Amino acid sequence: MRIPIVVGAAEPALRPSWPRRFAALLLAGSAAVLLLCGGFGVTARADFVLTGQLPNLGSGRIWQVVFDPANPALAAAATDTGVYLSQDGGLTWAVSGLTGVRVWAVGFDTRQATPTLYAGLFDQGIRDSADGGKTWSDVSTGLQNRNVRCFAFSLGGIAAGTDDGVALSVNGQTWHDGGLDGDSVSSLAVSAYIPTPVFVAGIDDGDLSHGFLFQSGPTAGVWTPMTAGLPKSAIASWISAGPLAATVSQQQLLVTTSKGTFFSDDDGTAWNASSGIPSDLYLTTATFSPLDPDLVYAGADSGGSSGGDLLRSADGGQTFSVADAGLPSTKGAGDAPSREVESIAVAATSPQPTVLAAIDTYEGAAVIYREVDITAPTPPPAATASGAVATLPPGSSTPIVATPTAQATGPTPTAKPQTSLIGRIGGAVLHFPIPLLFEVLFVALLVFLWVRWRRHYYVDGPP
Repeated sequence: MRIPIVVGAAEPALRPSWPRRFAALLLAGSAAVLLLCGGFGVTARADFVLTGQLPNLGSGRIWQVVFDPANPALAAAATDTGVYLSQDGGLTWAVSGLTGVRVWAVGFDTRQATPTLYAGLFDQGIRDSADGGKTWSDVSTGLQNRNVRCFAFSLGGIAAGTDDGVALSVNGQTWHDGGLDGDSVSSLAVSAYIPTPVFVAGIDDGDLSHGFLFQSGPTAGVWTPMTAGLPKSAIASWISAGPLAATVSQQQLLVTTSKGTFFSDDDGTAWNASSGIPSDLYLTTATFSPLDPDLVYAGADSGGSSGGDLLRSADGGQTFSVADAGLPSTKGAGDAPSREVESIAVAATSPQPTVLAAIDTYEGAAVIYREVDITAPTPPPAATASGAVATLPPGSSTPIVATPTAQATGPTPTAKPQTSLIGRIGGAVLHFPIPLLFEVLFVALLVFLWVRWRRHYYVDGPP
């Protein structure tokens, strides 16, 4: 018995129905659009992620992490075993040429074309590197105390906080006494630049009878207590100053203390308590975005025990909210989160800031987490400091010439290049970086109709 064979009879059964083909094309089109958007640097909500481990750190702690203000790809970390560097914005880390010593603080002096990296050491003074951390020199001449805990960099020179007051230097090579002798300076910030750099210092040990926060004056060694609105019998863990901007007349200030966090928008004349911080959490570090005077990130190290957290403020430190998505959670039932944030660095990346959080876990190795905060508000126009000359108080040497006039630092408008008709239509339809769902469906439908027409014309032939 012969079985008739019909050529092509099985072909329709092997083909998926047109709804399935449309669904497949829809998925393919959506994936293509998402990949294309990814090429433009667009991602979903970017929570904190663990970066590459710091090699040979062992059980050592990370004390500070900073970005180079002139190069957001370059970051440095001060640790128990020396200085570590990252050349890719904090993604990976390598040992620098300074190893085998405890480093409390790091920072960049950007007054020269090639920024100089400084390191403050435990009982060994100050080192600097002019070649990106490969080689280091001892620049401790004139230091009265060699336990260097913090830095502040201004147009006129550098201030170093030590276990016995402040040291000042115009050139970063030789130092002289800057006052606050007998006090252990935990943090420093620059609140003004012209005509004389104005520093704000926080202390956590010494003579606290006059307060824990001081502002420098035009005379070397003279510091004025800042007490209005601040609690008594407290100590300062960190002081941070916001950037200058066209929308603010002076820098925002934020200080974290053993009795709460306080902000000032009038150069420290008066202080107000920040809100939104959990009642059982005392912030110990804070860093402003270098592009936004209202954006500040703050963290708590929980006093070296298990706990801590990371918060964010979008109004200059007036109110905070928890912003710790992606940071370590609890180890097990009943354990507190391992979010002991020791230091925070914020890079001048646009439009979203890049944030590094150095976490010294209660148990385990210290680590660094990184985030691109795509939920941060758009920064306002920025402006540089203005004036003819910036000098340190008497006792310093040759003054440093500052930026002569204030000017906006935002991008200069440029003429838009002419694009083709297809390019203009594509841009109007998709308006990257974030296409809407109906636009993805529309593109997929066009692809499907084109494929159907092409098959009908070249394969099926005329009816």
